[in-house]
Amino acid sequence: MPVKNIYNPDTKETLNDRKVFGGNPDGMINFTKMKYQWALNLWDMMEANTWFPKEVQMTGDAKDYKMLSEPEKRMYDLILSRLIFMDSLQVNNIMDNINPYITDPEINACLSRQSYEEANHSKSYAVMVESISENTDEIYDMWKKDEILKNGNSFIASIYIDLANGGVTNEKILLALFANQILEGIYFYSGFAAIYALGKSGKMLGSSQMIRFIQRD
Repeated sequence: MPVKNIYNPDTKETLNDRKVFGGNPDGMINFTKMKYQWALNLWDMMEANTWFPKEVQMTGDAKDYKMLSEPEKRMYDLILSRLIFMDSLQVNNIMDNINPYITDPEINACLSRQSYEEANHSKSYAVMVESISENTDEIYDMWKKDEILKNGNSFIASIYIDLANGGVTNEKILLALFANQILEGIYFYSGFAAIYALGKSGKMLGSSQMIRFIQRD
């Protein structure tokens, strides 16, 4: 499967000729002429949903964290480390692995916006980490050292890496899209559930609010 052209002024591709994969785009993103209206609707929804991590007040979490039990602290730290890694992985996978093969410009735009949101989530986790930890590197490096986290992350990452290593086929693209759904629909939500569980107990309410913003994206 070839990578899309980013500068292709001589193409004869019409609006109706556009394809998600295997098209021949000229490289322009024209929001006045789009084949896929759902993509424009999605863009508008994403744009309207803009938020910033510093909007969330984390002062209470800094106090709550000190009062958590050791198992609760460990759970919070491990979940946070895993979420940080997964959003970082998504930023790179969306833009470097998937988007180069998408040949429809409005979908390119949506993916660029999603990549921004994944990076914004990473900034959100930084706010959370800095509010509760004096040693931020300890949490950031857990995904490399904890075997359970490492095994789960490696499963998804291996599929993305296989796609990145060349010889891109329809099957590899499809497998990577399924892996993306597993990461977003299972891995992330299991992490969110742990933070929400603390919130329902009246603990780490700032973190719960941050996760609500992230989940809304």
